[in-house]
Amino acid sequence: MEEKPRIKIRLRMVIVKNGKLLVTYDSEEDYYYYIGGKLEYGETVLEGTQREIKEELGEDVKLNFRKILYIRDFLQPEKDEHSLELFILGDVNKYEELEHYPDPEHGDKKWSTWLDINKLPDNLFPKPLTKKLQEDFEEGFINSGEYVGRMDGE
Repeated sequence: MEEKPRIKIRLRMVIVKNGKLLVTYDSEEDYYYYIGGKLEYGETVLEGTQREIKEELGEDVKLNFRKILYIRDFLQPEKDEHSLELFILGDVNKYEELEHYPDPEHGDKKWSTWLDINKLPDNLFPKPLTKKLQEDFEEGFINSGEYVGRMDGE
């Protein structure tokens, strides 16, 4: 009997400061995505977010974990991809220093950048989350742990 791929848990950070959203830009593919990565076996969500922030933005960057905003299913059976994504609202102890900070894993091809939350680009993935995020930002992110489903369309 063929073993099915395991479900992964991915952590996505929603970091908003001064009306700007911190994201990663992929210059080769020309799109933006939320900073984060996979939760490792034996790690709590809090530990995973702290580790991912350090890996993506530097050892001296600290995340203030506020709450889980959204829970999203990410399914691409044709690629054996089945993930549960947790979008985590938080804050970091840096601002200007993070603009154009290179992703250590990808060098000059990917870097962090701040985007105006009221003017988010069409190439921020997942696309269907953008409008919801902007509306929730305007309301002060009052909800927690909202299940947003598959949100197909990347």
